Amino acid sequence: MNGVMQKMIYSYEGEMNNAILNSILYAMEHKMVELGEKPPFIKKLNSVLIECCQNLIHHSDQPYESNYSYYPSVTVYHTDEGYLIHTRNLIHNQKVEKLKHYIDKINGMSKNELKEYFQTVLTNGQISAHGGGGLGLLNIIRKSKELRLNYEFEPANEDEMFFYLSFTV
Repeated sequence: MNGVMQKMIYSYEGEMNNAILNSILYAMEHKMVELGEKPPFIKKLNSVLIECCQNLIHHSDQPYESNYSYYPSVTVYHTDEGYLIHTRNLIHNQKVEKLKHYIDKINGMSKNELKEYFQTVLTNGQISAHGGGGLGLLNIIRKSKELRLNYEFEPANEDEMFFYLSFTV
């Protein structure tokens, strides 16, 4: 980000559950009001944060090594372009290729293609054991400014990777 104003307005790292998600939403809503954001945008940002945190709740793997301290995280920055959201969670190595493939697939879609694909996933009922069948990432990308999810994988230990996701709303 060359010369782009970026100010961290919220950061959380720790255990993730629905109670914590609610407190994140509460804190962010107050911060958005302070920053002068309008209710429709606050609702949009909160819906994206819900998707992000639900992904962290449902798709973060527990570390194999019991002495390894790891927690998911979510950070929100206010930038010239909007609100930049970063998340991090731990996933098993065997899930990396499938996740890369899926994100690359939806990153390559236009707004209309994303809308059609979303409807297809909804009507075909491809729901996973965790609930959404990829709907969370689809919802996030459809609300992101660039229609793109930036991601990275970094080794955490021999069995797991950190999965970093970032995008702007």
